Amino acid sequence: MALCLDDRLAVAQRALGRSVVVVNPDARREAARKRDGYLCFGVKDDAGIPGELVEKFRISPDWLPLTVDHKSDLGRSVDTELVNPLTYRPMTGSTSGGPINVLKGINDVCVGTDGGGSVLAPALATSLFAFMGKGLGLTVTGDSRSTDCIAFRGGIGFVGNDLERVVSA
Repeated sequence: MALCLDDRLAVAQRALGRSVVVVNPDARREAARKRDGYLCFGVKDDAGIPGELVEKFRISPDWLPLTVDHKSDLGRSVDTELVNPLTYRPMTGSTSGGPINVLKGINDVCVGTDGGGSVLAPALATSLFAFMGKGLGLTVTGDSRSTDCIAFRGGIGFVGNDLERVVSA
């Protein structure tokens, strides 16, 4: 069962500085303009996620932006700052905070970037569903460089605990 908005906000506030970077300060006001049954989402703390994509979610009556989610330092494949709540080991993938926030019930779906497993690996590590949108043209803005300084075009992906929600995102 999904948490009510006040409970989601309370859990998100407790996670500030760990899996949550920022909590939407206008969440309650924005929620009043949403349809019953709206879903909450978090966005990876990454400038490569197109603002137009986030804005489409924001203006939708079905989605409420709730958090900006932690990412691993320098896009590394292992995030030693966060602990996977299922394994109690370091979290995997640079889109590391979002899946944790989905598991905690803060968000229903999170949006992340992926250049080689940064969405799929954390989804698998937390037993969540993921969808990669690069094949549909959902790519990061600007130039991307791997941790080995190789240029590439990263993709946008979605992670959630319900396949239908992830695909509908």
